Amino acid sequence: ISSIIKQLPVTMQKLAEDRDTGEELEKLAADLFPRFRAPFEDAINSAGITKPEIEQVVLFGGGTRIPKIQEEILAATGQKELHKYINTDEAAALGSAFMAASSSSGFRTKEIKLKDANQFPFFVSFNKIVLNEEGAVAETKLVDKELYYRNNGVPQKKAMTYTKFTDDFHFNISYGNLDYLSDSQKSEFGSLPLLMANIKGVKDVFNQHHDKTSKGIKAHIMVNESGMIAVDSVEALFETVVANKTEGGWLDSVSNFFTGNNEDGESEKKEK
Repeated sequence: ISSIIKQLPVTMQKLAEDRDTGEELEKLAADLFPRFRAPFEDAINSAGITKPEIEQVVLFGGGTRIPKIQEEILAATGQKELHKYINTDEAAALGSAFMAASSSSGFRTKEIKLKDANQFPFFVSFNKIVLNEEGAVAETKLVDKELYYRNNGVPQKKAMTYTKFTDDFHFNISYGNLDYLSDSQKSEFGSLPLLMANIKGVKDVFNQHHDKTSKGIKAHIMVNESGMIAVDSVEALFETVVANKTEGGWLDSVSNFFTGNNEDGESEKKEK
């Protein structure tokens, strides 16, 4: 290469103006290094495992080359050694190429699946209707239900069925229990709901299907790949009761064919 290219960039570690800057960097960033433990400890707790269950820790990324950061990772994971066999640049390039090929219809590759999870739980709050013995509304209670827990796989769609509402109603979606965050982090979320859904036209639908039995109003709530939550669709469920027919239908005919029963209900005798 040197015979073709006259000038080459050369990188020298720990050398700047004839001074070793490694120790100086560690002194300047002394208050920052302990912060590297928190993401590892949070990941271990979220996975529901203990440090001895970790088989190995593989370093990936330019920042992991700093010796002091490696010391913090060892302390946070309880490992005796860190694995440094992955070439960061090659791994990123090859991973992107394989993922693109797997997503394309022009290449035949093994299926590559990536799973992600939402980092925050979501609660649904609504006013629950309590009926008395006569079927009239006695009172309403504010109910909070956890719809998506923390580290729930995404994208995903879940449904909530409201069986007591016969008129327009509303429900709110908010963040759930955030006790695992610090006070300063929780203050950034605010107190307003993430989403306020007003379900209208319920009474009109019930009037159109007054001869059917209601099975409730079902709201489909989805969290997309980016962790954004939204109401996907809302539907009214009704059940129609069909009276038993006295005349035999096609099912009876098929049954008679296999059992050998005639139309009078008597078994046919086989002649020898």
